[in-house]
Amino acid sequence: MVLPRPYAVQLLLVAAILLCLPLFVLSSLGDKSIPFQNYLRKCLIANCSSQDKLMHFEEVQPHYMQLLGWNCKEECKYHSMWNTVHHFIKHKLEVPQFYGKWPFIRILGIQEPASVIFSVLNGLANIYMMWRMRQRIPKKAPMYNIWQGYAMIASVAWVFSTIFHARDVGWTEYLDYFAAFALTITGLWTACIRIFAYQRDSMNVKIAVPITLVLLCIYVRHVYYLAKIHFDYGYNMKVNVIVGICMSLLWVSWSLYRIKRQPYLWKTIATVIIGNLLVLLELMDFPPLLWTFDAHSLWHAGTSPMPLLFFSFCIDDSLYLLQYSEGFKKGV
Repeated sequence: MVLPRPYAVQLLLVAAILLCLPLFVLSSLGDKSIPFQNYLRKCLIANCSSQDKLMHFEEVQPHYMQLLGWNCKEECKYHSMWNTVHHFIKHKLEVPQFYGKWPFIRILGIQEPASVIFSVLNGLANIYMMWRMRQRIPKKAPMYNIWQGYAMIASVAWVFSTIFHARDVGWTEYLDYFAAFALTITGLWTACIRIFAYQRDSMNVKIAVPITLVLLCIYVRHVYYLAKIHFDYGYNMKVNVIVGICMSLLWVSWSLYRIKRQPYLWKTIATVIIGNLLVLLELMDFPPLLWTFDAHSLWHAGTSPMPLLFFSFCIDDSLYLLQYSEGFKKGV
C-alpha cells in the first residue's frame, strides 16, 4: 500500500530530523566557585579527614540518611552548597546551580521533595488509566496491547523519576534519563503505528517494522551517547523536546484531518497543546520558589492529570477501531 502523500512526507521529515539530532552541552558554576570550594575543603577536613571522624559521623547520622546515600562527603557538599547560597545572597549575586541542579531544601533526606510528590502522582495516574483501559477495552480490540504497553512504560518511567528526585546519584540519574527517553520515543512510536501502520482491521507489518527499527536505533544511539560519550543534561533535554515536537506534529495534523469522522480526537489535540505549554516551564528553568518548587517540579505537577485525558482518547480510539473492524469483517 502507498501512504497518502501528506503522511509520507511527515514520516520522512520525522526520520530525517531524528537521525540528525545535534549535540549540546550544559555546565553549572556553583560547585566551581571559590566560596563553595573553600566551604567544602573546610568541611571535609573538619568531618571526613580521618577514620575517627568518619566513625563519629556515621554514629550521629540518622539511618534513613545513610540508606539514601548521604555519606560524609555528600553531607559536606550539601551544607557547603547552602553556605555558598547564603554568601551569594549576602553579596547580592545571582544564585547559580550546583552540579547541574538548583539548590533544594531536602526533607527527611529526600533531595527534591516537590518533584518526588508530583512524580508519584504521575505514576498513579498512569497506573489508574492502565487499569481503566483493561476495564473498558476488550482484549481483542486493535491497539489494546500497544496502549497497555505504553501505559506500563509510563508507569515505570515515573517510578524511576521518583527514585531519582529522592536521591540524585549516578545510577538513579541514568535510570531516570533512560526511562524518560524510552517513554518519549515510545510515545512517538505509538503515534507512528496508529497513524501509518493501522489500516482497516489490522496492522501493516511492512510499515510497522521499519518504523520500530528506526526509532529503536534512535533510542540506542541516544542511550549510548549519554552512557559512553558524554552524560549531558542539556543535550538530553533538547533531544526529548525534538522527539516530543515530532510526536505533537503527527498527532495534531492527523487529528485535525480526521476529527469530523472521529470527534473524540479533540482529546489528542488538547493533550498536545497542554503538554507543549507545560514544556515551556522546562525551558524557563528558574531558581526554586521557597527553594522547593522549581520549573521542573511544576512541570511534573502540570503533567500529572494528563494521562487521564490521553488514555481516555486511547479508550475511545480502540473502541472505534474495534467497531470499524467488526463492521469491516461483516461487510458493513
